[in-house]
Amino acid sequence: MRHVTEVQIAFGRKLGLDLTGKSLGEAEAMIFDVIRREFNGMTDLGSPTPKQIELAAKFQRDISGVSRAAGDAVITDLMTDLNQQAIERQRLAPGVVVVNRHDAFPRKYVISSIHEDGTVYFRGGQGKRAWARSLSRYSGHRSSRCPGIPITTSS
Repeated sequence: MRHVTEVQIAFGRKLGLDLTGKSLGEAEAMIFDVIRREFNGMTDLGSPTPKQIELAAKFQRDISGVSRAAGDAVITDLMTDLNQQAIERQRLAPGVVVVNRHDAFPRKYVISSIHEDGTVYFRGGQGKRAWARSLSRYSGHRSSRCPGIPITTSS
């Protein structure tokens, strides 16, 4: 996750914001909130959902007092971090065979590419993809989650 620079922190101060330690996404949401409040005259910027607040709290983040846009940015950052951790832990890369833990009918997929947000695309095209955090590297042995089903190259 990319964080704001000193130049961006100084810009935020001009708007009355403390962007220290914020991610780019969260900082952009906070700046957008200033524009919506000060420039557009909006008074209700929404708030994070109870599920978002609960999820953020599991990662020691309190988003209960922020706008919906800032809450969304924090959740996006958390999910991206989980994806990056999964990519590193599972050593996911193009050519690796994986299974999606959430598939009702487990199939093996071959990774084609991985986007920087953790979206994993599979060979065969047609937009087949999954979040890295939902995948397990296929170990080659049969199990109840991945019986001897052929590798899927298109769906």
